[in-house]
Order: sequence, then structure tokens, then C-alpha cells
Amino acid sequence: MRGQRAGEPEARRQLIWMAEAIGSLGALERHRCEGGVDFRAYVEEMAAVWGRRHGGRPAEVVVAVAPLTAPDQAASTLALIVHELVANALAHAYGEDDAGDGQVEIALSQAGDGRYELVVRDGGRGFDPNAPAGRERFGLWFVRSLAAQVRGEFRLESQPGVTARLAFSL
Repeated sequence: MRGQRAGEPEARRQLIWMAEAIGSLGALERHRCEGGVDFRAYVEEMAAVWGRRHGGRPAEVVVAVAPLTAPDQAASTLALIVHELVANALAHAYGEDDAGDGQVEIALSQAGDGRYELVVRDGGRGFDPNAPAGRERFGLWFVRSLAAQVRGEFRLESQPGVTARLAFSL
């Protein structure tokens, strides 16, 4: 892949990110069904892929996803969101000095009000939500922007680990 041969680290990181995001969208096609995309099957397939991409360290991606047939546009939006949240957890939650393997949990359930809740959780080092806010990283900005496309509300919780929650409607 050309991204792996890019000279500058930031350019390399961005090219690899784009290739992975495009690949995650391509995987949706394998799970097309009547009415849209079998999103649970998509997440189950991608969990193995995400676990292997964890920078040389083993990572376990645990999935507890309720059945969901998502309309095409919502499926692609949700795929990009879950891809970015899992990639963030795998990249930032566990450092080289941390003992053991990393674990990321993905859960999707339907709430009593007919909405859905997507949760991506890690048990890593977390971050201080009271720290002075700098410029928000592209990934979180991207997730917040995409959340609006599924009429979603996005929240981050930290200490210990990070829990990302997206409540959304289809």
C-alpha cells in the first residue's frame, strides 16, 4: 500500500486511515440484505479485522450487538463512526508500557424509546476531561459531525478507560 511507503509519518498515518475507512465501507457490501445492511454481521466481521490492526500488540475486540438492519445511508454513517471509535481506542488506550493485551468492547442495543445506543468502551488509561481543551482531534470531530446524520447524541466518558456513547435514531 502506498500509505506504508509515505515518507512523512503524518502523511503515512492519514493515508492509512483513509484506506482503512474506505475498506470498512467496502465491507458493508458483504452484509447487504433486504431493507439495508445487516449491521450486526458487519460489526462481527470487522471486529476480527480491527483486532489485527492494533500496531503489533494483540488486541481483543469484544462484540455484543443486537440485530439491526440499517438503511444504506445510516449503515455507512454508523460504519465510519464505529470504525473511528475502535481505531481511537486501539491507538490511544493502551501504550507500549501497559501490561497485558488491549480490549475494546462494542455494544449496540435498542432503547425503550425506539432509539439505539452504540457503545465503544476500553479499559485503558483514559484522559482527564477537566484538562484544558485544546483543538479537538480530527477523529472526534469527525464522529461528532457524523452523529448528526443519524440524529444522534454523542458523549465521551473517561476514568478509568474511555466510553463513547452514541444514541441515535433510524
